[in-house]
Amino acid sequence: MDPSVQASLSAGDVERWLSKPRADRYLAHCSGDLAQGLELYFWNSRLAAAAFSDTCHLEVALRNAYDRELSARFPDWAIDSGSRLFTRTQGHPNAARKQVEMNRRSEQALADARRGLGASPTHGEVVAATTFGFWTRLTERDRASLFWNPMLSRAFVDSPSRPHIHELVSRINRFRNRLAHSEPVFSSRTGLHDRLHDVETLLGHISPKISAVVRASSEVPAIMATCPVPTLV
Repeated sequence: MDPSVQASLSAGDVERWLSKPRADRYLAHCSGDLAQGLELYFWNSRLAAAAFSDTCHLEVALRNAYDRELSARFPDWAIDSGSRLFTRTQGHPNAARKQVEMNRRSEQALADARRGLGASPTHGEVVAATTFGFWTRLTERDRASLFWNPMLSRAFVDSPSRPHIHELVSRINRFRNRLAHSEPVFSSRTGLHDRLHDVETLLGHISPKISAVVRASSEVPAIMATCPVPTLV
């Protein structure tokens, strides 16, 4: 940033922009120095954008891997009004009741994805419009017999367990949301290194080759090396 432009901002300007609690999180790492705090803020934005890009590569790979397995048994499930994918239940009554509610949430998420896509969206358009959370909920424990065992377990090359995959996807989903909302990602609480390792691990379960390409193309390491407060990373 041009120093003269940055110098035109007062502490009050920054607080009105970021809010005092958010601004204070950056200033706390810079001994209250406003200029360095802003530099840290912009660096964090670049880092978050790069990390978000990596998670998006993972999201595309995951939803396509899951869609291939779902479509093998329920063709065009995203647009087929007659598909039984989200009407099935199995097991004892308590499990079935939970599954009904999970199915209802999934059907609502699909309806939300179709909204704004026109009168006759394609299967691919709807799949691409679904949220990460939609896919995360497909591997919940009470859905194991309906989704994981017969279909989604086949989306991975090395036979990982359902709890392992569900935990990975859930953590990445929370991390992705943090990135999307411009939250600080440099703190130990955020676990930046751990979450990026989760992305690499999950991609490796889908395709080791894809995981290697995404890792090699990531801009995160180069941006991390330019942190204005080196002790943070």
